[in-house]
Amino acid sequence: MSLNWLLTGLFLATGVWFTIGCVTARGADRVTNGGHALMSLAMVAMVKGVPVPVWLPVAVFTAITVWFAGLATMSDQLHGLRAVHDSLMGASMAWMVLPVGHQIMAAFAWYLLIVTIPLAGKPGHAAMSAGTGIMLLAM
Repeated sequence: MSLNWLLTGLFLATGVWFTIGCVTARGADRVTNGGHALMSLAMVAMVKGVPVPVWLPVAVFTAITVWFAGLATMSDQLHGLRAVHDSLMGASMAWMVLPVGHQIMAAFAWYLLIVTIPLAGKPGHAAMSAGTGIMLLAM
């Protein structure tokens, strides 16, 4: 199986996972799961080479990064470090669209792959982190 198909399947699976989470969640968690579902869809488009104007994924990933960064600043322990991680993942995706500074992309990739280990108990998050890290390394 090619890496292209593996990543497509992985991001489709995370998209379904987070869409279900979006439907069953409430409040900020609904937006958070929706953001993850949107990121999954965008990653499928990137893997498949769907032509989109550069500004669109940059805008989407930047908005998602800002959302998670905002959650990270809240005193709610539920979001805490996971929101910081999600914010970094959103930033890495925006950076991926504008491939400049390969050292930064490599740092994001290794961070995302290493962090997959403690996320193992959260399958959707772990898969999204691993898939994004693999894509960054493949670039």
